[in-house]
Amino acid sequence: MAVVDAAVANVSLIGAAVLAGIGVYGLASSRNLLRQLLSIEIIFNAILIFLLVLLSFDPTRAAAFTILLISIVSGEVIVLVAVMASFYRVAKSLDSESLEEEGV
Repeated sequence: MAVVDAAVANVSLIGAAVLAGIGVYGLASSRNLLRQLLSIEIIFNAILIFLLVLLSFDPTRAAAFTILLISIVSGEVIVLVAVMASFYRVAKSLDSESLEEEGV
């Protein structure tokens, strides 16, 4: 028996596509590294929702996959925030164009 029926799966997939579109737009339109990082995280969350919908027909796999992905993404956020802090110390700005000009 499926945990998620087809209508809920379709709505979730559409929501994931909208989230991915918002993330791509934010990534393409922003020059601030913090906004770019948040946009990348939105894209990762859209991918997570998409994969969870695909795995939701087997709840055990979905739960294990969710725990694994949350661990990976939280570690990634910690590393990226540390990198951004070091960029800010060097350039005194989080504007991606100024970082390119300074060769960082």
